[in-house]
Amino acid sequence: NLVTDGNFESCSGFGASPPGWTASATAQCSLNAHGGSFDDDLDAPSATLSQGIATTIGDNYDFSFWLHTPNTSPNSFTASFGGATVLNLTNLPFTGYALEDFAVTASGTTTTIAFAGNAAGGAWFLDDVSVTDEGPAPTSTPEPASLALLGSGLLGLWWSRRRLG
Repeated sequence: NLVTDGNFESCSGFGASPPGWTASATAQCSLNAHGGSFDDDLDAPSATLSQGIATTIGDNYDFSFWLHTPNTSPNSFTASFGGATVLNLTNLPFTGYALEDFAVTASGTTTTIAFAGNAAGGAWFLDDVSVTDEGPAPTSTPEPASLALLGSGLLGLWWSRRRLG
């Protein structure tokens, strides 16, 4: 996992700023964890949380996290990878934790993962944030049957031009 303290277990206590993250005053460590002891609560009125991670240009990554919706409405939540929004939620009903998982590609050597939450009088619970390198995108190689078909076509063109000439 490329994320520093993605499970927020380095938090020093309830209400603390999560170590390794850039957080607004309303994004803080809390005890509503999906796993372990701590999570990060994105509290009202508007909270942001972000972290820059080292990435390889063109590599594919698995970006995932567990998210718990607030028990208030209106509410909204966004998650982004390298400035591209991968999740945009508005006015969801109250539910438990759900896994959010995305296949993304890095476009720089440093990629920022970012979260923003807003919930009137409530909070989004975020936990177990993970980014793993899946490696470069596979290159496509022609199948042997495709090569044979292409070769037959080229041979046919050569033969027909030879007969005309």
